[in-house]
Amino acid sequence: MRQRLREIIMKKSIAVGIIALTSIYSTSSWAESLVLRAGHSANLSEPYQKGLEKFAEVVERETNGEVTVQIFPNNQLGNEREMIEGLLLGTLDIAVPTNGVLTNFVSELSIFDLPFLFDDRQHMYRVMDGEVGERLAGSMQDNGFKLLGFYEAGVRHIVTQEPVNSIEDLERQSIRTMQIPAHVASFNAFGANASPLAYSELYAALESGVVDGAEAAFTNYQAQRFYEVAPYLAEVSWTTLVADLIMSEERFQSLPEDVQQAVMIAGKESAQYERQVYAEMDARIREELLSAGVEFTQPEIEPFRERSQAVYSEFVDTDQKQELLNVIEQLR
Repeated sequence: MRQRLREIIMKKSIAVGIIALTSIYSTSSWAESLVLRAGHSANLSEPYQKGLEKFAEVVERETNGEVTVQIFPNNQLGNEREMIEGLLLGTLDIAVPTNGVLTNFVSELSIFDLPFLFDDRQHMYRVMDGEVGERLAGSMQDNGFKLLGFYEAGVRHIVTQEPVNSIEDLERQSIRTMQIPAHVASFNAFGANASPLAYSELYAALESGVVDGAEAAFTNYQAQRFYEVAPYLAEVSWTTLVADLIMSEERFQSLPEDVQQAVMIAGKESAQYERQVYAEMDARIREELLSAGVEFTQPEIEPFRERSQAVYSEFVDTDQKQELLNVIEQLR
């Protein structure tokens, strides 16, 4: 990790030098032509994109058109980790990484990666918009990031090539997870063999049998057509993912105060909008998946919850995380 940070700092020095040279020869007012670059991993139909479109709309409204936002979907500017590094390098202004990826830079955020943490969406929103969210925003700031808002990244289920009617059906199945330690530990605890493949490799891995299934939300399951190669969906709601709408603290502080205010207003409004879009899309997409021939199963959830306790024992490993967990429990 230290070596990686040294590499980022070195790259940043080069990037800053280039930007400085460019500014010397610029004759126009930067404020009149400021374009903020925002990147994310989803496609054009998914909630991240809709949320950032709302963000761009509000920024433009609040600055009377003096600041615009250019959106780059589908990992055009790199994968989520590379986009986070781009924020620190100054080559990207805004990103929406899945929370678990940002934990590589802000360890306190790993509290959101635990299985069955939230009872439902409303519980999650109370957590994100309350004391826990404020404390985690402070942790992000301490590590060089400015939180603009918490997005949702979907209620997650299990999609497979054979039906999962109980937790026993996962035994020894290879299930793709995100490259997040608590997610890997969760599926190993469920009895599966967790396989943290790159997301870009998932369709081919399912098609070729490299993995037997994956965890997914309705939105990306449909958008990426995973149902073509994994037509069974076990509704377990094992986690609801959080995504972090962020800038680097340095970049945020470089903006004029009125633009900072506009960005914060846009972050708040777009987060509310993105969550609404996600909930509405989930309800609609479920019906569309049924019509497409996806077979839904409803395994008993309690065995999954029971096995999840081992994950809590492993990952709630500091007093600070325990304090955050206590607050989350109080908000149920």
